[in-house]
Amino acid sequence: MCTAGLAALFATAVGSVASAQNVASRASEPLVYRSADRTAAAQPSSTQSASAWKALLVGGNHLIDGYNNAANDIAARLRQHGVQRVAVLQSHGPAADDRVPSARRREIRQAMKSLGSGANDVCLFFITSHANSRGIYLSADRGYLSPRDLSSMIDAECGERPTVLILSGCDTGTFITSALTGDNRIILTASARGKVSYGATTTDRYVNFDRCMIKAMDAGARTWRDVFERTRLCVDERERALGVASSEPQAWFGSQVSHLALPGRL
Repeated sequence: MCTAGLAALFATAVGSVASAQNVASRASEPLVYRSADRTAAAQPSSTQSASAWKALLVGGNHLIDGYNNAANDIAARLRQHGVQRVAVLQSHGPAADDRVPSARRREIRQAMKSLGSGANDVCLFFITSHANSRGIYLSADRGYLSPRDLSSMIDAECGERPTVLILSGCDTGTFITSALTGDNRIILTASARGKVSYGATTTDRYVNFDRCMIKAMDAGARTWRDVFERTRLCVDERERALGVASSEPQAWFGSQVSHLALPGRL
């Protein structure tokens, strides 16, 4: 769990930083792209019917409202663009009744399965929370969703279908692994390995990466590559203005989906 972020949240007044997170000791990596994509800039975008998309959005930690806000608000935007199979899991904390759906590992797996499976599906998975080198923190589980956990879920429910994974938190570059990357996958992360992702003030609706990504979507970004580039520039601008260390958002674009369009973008 990002203890520095929690300390800032409870120890500072309105306007203070609420979710600075632990820094792992490993060195950061440069922006990640498939080598084949470096010459693919002129390729036309690939558009999938909104009805083909299925999406699961997860707010992993109940201690900062911004996590659940982002999951709910992105889900609303997807529905507005015609995506019908949308599920949201919020975190209600470890004290929540087990009968109440919450952001736990077993329920993430169940929610993915409940969205159904078809040969022409396109998968979207978004999660936002505190994170470190062990994975993304799920406060309802008092544990982490690890890259291995997520790989098992995605392999089972999405397989070789086009898949977009968005992981928002510190050190989420650790999810760009050989097990999760593939020609059919896009992975966007809020930070590089060992990097802190600046969170938010106590009055912000979202943490910084989520704010910038939603802003990019609302501004008409057509492809996920466009979303990432706009988000990265927005994140960098705010971090420089605040004088905080760069989080260095990362991305992986598989060759089959390097110019995949957002649902509803024709």
